[in-house]
Amino acid sequence: MLNKFLKLFLIIFTINSAFLYAEEISPIEITLEGNASIRALEMSGLSWYRDNLILMPQYVDSKSPAFYTIKKSKLKEWVKNKKKIPILPKKINLKMPNFDQLIDGYQGFEALCFHGDKIYLIIESKHNGFMRSYIIMGTIDLKRSLIDLSQSILNEIPIPVNLKNIGYESILKHNSNLYLFFEANGVNVVKKAHALKYNMSLEYKGKVPLQNIEYRLTDVSKADSKGNFWGMNFFWPGERDLLKPDKENLVDKLDNGKTHQRFEHVEQLLHFKVNRDMIVRTSKPPIQLELEKESRNWEGVAMLDNMGFLLIVDEYPRTIFSYLPIR
Repeated sequence: MLNKFLKLFLIIFTINSAFLYAEEISPIEITLEGNASIRALEMSGLSWYRDNLILMPQYVDSKSPAFYTIKKSKLKEWVKNKKKIPILPKKINLKMPNFDQLIDGYQGFEALCFHGDKIYLIIESKHNGFMRSYIIMGTIDLKRSLIDLSQSILNEIPIPVNLKNIGYESILKHNSNLYLFFEANGVNVVKKAHALKYNMSLEYKGKVPLQNIEYRLTDVSKADSKGNFWGMNFFWPGERDLLKPDKENLVDKLDNGKTHQRFEHVEQLLHFKVNRDMIVRTSKPPIQLELEKESRNWEGVAMLDNMGFLLIVDEYPRTIFSYLPIR
């Protein structure tokens, strides 16, 4: 009789325990070959140009500046194929001015998106202790394997608060408008969080209220026709004093997955929607990544149709390009 009660208790305990944890998904690494895998480039963004995924380094090779591209068909083939072979991204040459001379404290590219054959990029700098962000526009021609930024004009983006190594990190295109997202939007950092709205000619159209988000917002996916998109939400515990995360604005610990309860760092995707007068988080629960002991600074996110997400890490701990399946 005692054994029966013990078995029943164990079954009930196991079922209840399962509901304490959110499901976490383990990223599947896609091995990159060639220059795109070089850690010093610090991959900083992913975006679709037609059916080509563009991989954007923060720091391009000064002798041979370039972005990189992988066809969607190749990525889908990799996902479906049981034998996972490395992928060699193709090089897209950059024709660009010397931003090191044009911008004091130039720190490279932070975000990108496309509209037709136009490319929009955010540039970051730090000079005399102050962070600055700029948005520029150029063109892309894949037949010539060229991104031309030579005629781009620097448009400075107003920074809401000066924080170490934090600037504008994401661009979202929706309904012929661009929305620019600051990386830190927590309650204790920016009380009235907002995105900045520009038209496709880079004319400033004002602030759009944004629901406060704790930790860093490091990149956003492409928006669907209704304005739904995903954002990468990352936290490294060494930045607790910098970001001052508000406990009341965080997801309850019981909603976190097992590894998110075990470690202090956070790696998750949050779902958002562009409404008429505000950008808000939706009721969809976060998609949490199964954590490793060492945090991974995910800097790029893109959807692979309805199959899952493509993610990329900058240099911490190394260049990691991954596929995250949707369950």
